[in-house]
Amino acid sequence: MSLLRSWDVGRARLPARRAGLVIDLAQLPLRPLIALLSRPRWEGRENLPASGPVIACGNHLSAFDPFGYGHLLQASGIAPRFLAKESLFGVPVLGALLRSARQIPVLRGTSRSGDALDAARAALGRGELLMVFPEGTYTRDPALWPMQARLGAARLALTTGAPLLPIAAWGGRGLWPVGSPFPRPAPGRRVRMRVGEPFTVAIRDGETEHQAALRVTEELMARIALLLGELRGLAPPRTLHDPREDEHRPEIGRIQPGFRAPKEPAR
Repeated sequence: MSLLRSWDVGRARLPARRAGLVIDLAQLPLRPLIALLSRPRWEGRENLPASGPVIACGNHLSAFDPFGYGHLLQASGIAPRFLAKESLFGVPVLGALLRSARQIPVLRGTSRSGDALDAARAALGRGELLMVFPEGTYTRDPALWPMQARLGAARLALTTGAPLLPIAAWGGRGLWPVGSPFPRPAPGRRVRMRVGEPFTVAIRDGETEHQAALRVTEELMARIALLLGELRGLAPPRTLHDPREDEHRPEIGRIQPGFRAPKEPAR
């Protein structure tokens, strides 16, 4: 990996892999800090496509994840475009930074909810990499496996032909517990990530687009769960947790009083 390409210097990257001025400046203090806090260990970086559109999809454990996945991709010479919940764009300063960095807001349950998909398709059309959390929220699986996911990433892959790239991360919740305003680094805590092989999908004969999206989403999350199992040294469950029946669903405004997010096992 070229040092110039990793730090996005000059013309070391293809235009579709460039980060832009905001990220280029922000990474100067952030990357050393993130590396110090998380002590990352990355596996499978050879599976990151050097060019062309990609829909990278990862499991979601904590507030550290955007920093962890962003660090992995930036250090690998790829500027990710995150699909992030719209409320983050309303936060002073943070919202301006997200917009300047060309991140994509997701407006759920509104008449403009399709805008994110349009912006995502446009980014893929430019040959960029999208970073998506298909679960749409932190996992609520008691054992911290990925949950059954939303269909957006699969629909994008089916309609654009862009490959899906599964990635698994472990250690982020221990570093930044859910509900904590700040990370909590400690000796022995580190974040590990494993990048799987990209794969392309298509609608099969006799399938509707919805049926294909269900099948692809199931395969995608199974691949992510398998990668996570390899990181954890455990076999993933055969059936992933279905979040639709949970009493605690903050992503849609259903909150169970006294709910406590599960913690990562002590290392």
